[in-house]
Amino acid sequence: MRTNIDLDEALLAEAAKYSTSRSKRRLIQEALATFVAVKAEERRRATYRERLERVRGRLADVRLRSDLRDLLRADRDSR
Repeated sequence: MRTNIDLDEALLAEAAKYSTSRSKRRLIQEALATFVAVKAEERRRATYRERLERVRGRLADVRLRSDLRDLLRADRDSR
């Protein structure tokens, strides 16, 4: 898609320091790809956190018959 936008030249120059891209077009494509990857990772982590909280909520009332330390020792010693 072709578009015309007014970019902050100082910000563009700063971004160019961290990139191997030789053109503004490639630099912006790289920046957009990085933005998408970062946001996707944030969403994945948030989803994981939500799932973890749900599991912790369900397990809050579960009590182990043995002390957790005893279970860990038994697991370690079985190796």
